[in-house]
Amino acid sequence: MLFIIIFLFASEMTYSQAKDSCETGVYITQDDFVNNRLSYKINTSEKGNKLEFTFPSDMTLAVKIITPDTTFKFIPGSIYGYNDCGKIFRYFEGGKELNAQAEYYKIEEAGELILYSSGFISDNETFYSKTLTSPIHRLVMENLKKDFKNHHEFLDAAKKLNKKVGDGLATRDESGKFLINKIYQENIKND
Repeated sequence: MLFIIIFLFASEMTYSQAKDSCETGVYITQDDFVNNRLSYKINTSEKGNKLEFTFPSDMTLAVKIITPDTTFKFIPGSIYGYNDCGKIFRYFEGGKELNAQAEYYKIEEAGELILYSSGFISDNETFYSKTLTSPIHRLVMENLKKDFKNHHEFLDAAKKLNKKVGDGLATRDESGKFLINKIYQENIKND
């Protein structure tokens, strides 16, 4: 009986350690980001290795890679993004004309459109870009009309989706995929 308890305890410890182990790091260049090639990386299972933000994180947006003997600090704009155990964030300077702000945006779905959530500031808003390197905008009809002004069928379908009860343009299907990407596929990509 004691052997079984020790075995179960050891198994749980191994599972817990494996579950908590991951590679994390930053993408210095756009090319590194697009090719998912971390420029600076650490394994979080190694003691003392971690990725964190300087305080207050939502104001400074400065990422730190910490190892037992070194700390690398990356100020906003000095990196293209970061990967926190498979959750990928892209830094974007934003601006009033782009209807988005300086922020790290978490990639929620990389489909026909790249869909993001805010890492710190914008709560439950959804954002989009046409590619991994193009400007990020709030997912609102005003922005879609500017970006897709020559694609009337797409805009008409997006307007219908926007009027739906619930999440509007950020509505997902049963599998969790964004419907706006399905609408894009049906109305633009096949043009």
